[in-house]
Amino acid sequence: MTQLQPPKTREEVIRQDVRDLHRLGYAQELFRTMGGFSNFAISFSIISILTGAVILYDYGLAWSGTAASLIGWPLVTVFVLLIAASMAEVASAYPTAGGLYYWASRMRGKNWGWWTAWFNLIGQFAIVAGINYSASFFLNDTIVTPILSRLGVEYANSSVLLSTGGTAILTGQLATMGVLLVIQLAMNIRGINLVAVLNQVSVWWHIIIVVAVVVLLFVVGKPDQSGLHLFQIQPVDQGGSWNNNLGFTNLQYGPAIGYPLIAAFMFSLLQANWTYTGYDASAHVAEETVAARLSSAWGLFLSVAVSAVVGYVFLFALTTHLPNLSGLFPATLPTDVSNTSQYYFGNKAAVIEILNYNLGQVGEILSAGIGIAMAFCGLSSIASAGRMLYAFSRDDGIPGSGWLKRVSHRYRTPANAMVAIVVVAWLFTVASGIVGGGTAIIIVTAISTIFLYAAYGIPILLALLSDKWRAERVWSLGRFSRPVAVGALVWIVVLMVLFTFPTSGNISWPFMVAAVGFLLIYYFAWARRRFTGPKVHTIEAEMTEIEREFEHAAEEVGGATA
Repeated sequence: MTQLQPPKTREEVIRQDVRDLHRLGYAQELFRTMGGFSNFAISFSIISILTGAVILYDYGLAWSGTAASLIGWPLVTVFVLLIAASMAEVASAYPTAGGLYYWASRMRGKNWGWWTAWFNLIGQFAIVAGINYSASFFLNDTIVTPILSRLGVEYANSSVLLSTGGTAILTGQLATMGVLLVIQLAMNIRGINLVAVLNQVSVWWHIIIVVAVVVLLFVVGKPDQSGLHLFQIQPVDQGGSWNNNLGFTNLQYGPAIGYPLIAAFMFSLLQANWTYTGYDASAHVAEETVAARLSSAWGLFLSVAVSAVVGYVFLFALTTHLPNLSGLFPATLPTDVSNTSQYYFGNKAAVIEILNYNLGQVGEILSAGIGIAMAFCGLSSIASAGRMLYAFSRDDGIPGSGWLKRVSHRYRTPANAMVAIVVVAWLFTVASGIVGGGTAIIIVTAISTIFLYAAYGIPILLALLSDKWRAERVWSLGRFSRPVAVGALVWIVVLMVLFTFPTSGNISWPFMVAAVGFLLIYYFAWARRRFTGPKVHTIEAEMTEIEREFEHAAEEVGGATA
């Protein structure tokens, strides 16, 4: 008779995690306290259906009407689940901070890892920028501006606080974003325990807001006034601001490029696909997660699966209760666009207008709740991006690695890396605003989607072409592993073509070309010869000594500040 083994204690599981990390060549420098739910929560919070699906809801309407949400969301979901499943398999084999970079290095060598790291890093900077730029829009519109207006202060998203030569340098949206980033940074530096708790709060906050919106819209919501048909491609942008009347035969609004409606629908998929970014966070915090192999794999996959269901219910409720959209998307754009959709650089957002139209003052409160959910999302994105930058810097893969890889002895967090993430993300958004004006949100979202999915695609491709890692995985798709990977790679190629196309003021393609050109020069001039890849330790005693020194330093700091 086989005797059942008693379940392992938490301490035994952590010891096994540390041994797994040692086998990969790294010492346990970060603080391993996150449970499985916390690991899921960080990716769920970064996906944040109340961020991407909301801030780009106007974009989806403009390009394909209700089809963007009702058809586009489930279509994109299918392919993203394939991508997440392929990544989850590899995550269960190599549970390290930085995730994708290490996977690629381990499977095919340091050069593949270097490119994966840089694509991921650029995407991480852009996603932190996009999330917090979106959050500042909602927080200003629903909380900050109303409060300041009662105090007699005029302050809005489009308020120009600093300009030169007629070009806005600092707007109200950018200023609020800067303050928000500082607050999120302080919380992240404070420790992974605080971030883990806030991520769990974020999950329930998202669910409560979604349930409240859905229930109230279906119970007391008003009839749809948009004139749009459900599940039908009907682009709402008739103003011609982008010269993209999308195949409309009525040319009174300006010249039309004449995109076929199916092309317009494909462009609208940015709404869904940008929402589904950042779920690699579950892999980036693997070194801080208990039972990391399974927890990070399930966290990565389930964050997408749960978001898919909850997100579609939320979008369906919104899309079946639309107000008259002529004010947001006028046939002829006025000189002052402040009262139009943010799609035209205005101060209005479709989701806020939907909630206000249907629910009045309660809708305003729920809109403020969405803004807070976006702030939670930004908090999680900094945590994930900071770990990725720390992991790459730990292996001296980026200029300034000596400073960037330092870990706070007091809080056991990669504080310097997170400071760099915040500073670069804010400056990147400022630059996007200077170059693209009101299209800044389209620029940063497209860039984050393109580069993050390029980083996702490389290890999926390498995993498809190699077999050694399969013996290490504990989360397996079995015989479906290769077909799923092929489907994932096909969609990654499609989305990279779609989202570099110059639509709606999207100038991400010149940035992508410039970034890749710079990386090519940097790679052949320096990295190809000097970058050595993951700097793993091979002697157990060395790693144990590093851990003891860290624990001792933490005790000294704790004692000095007690």
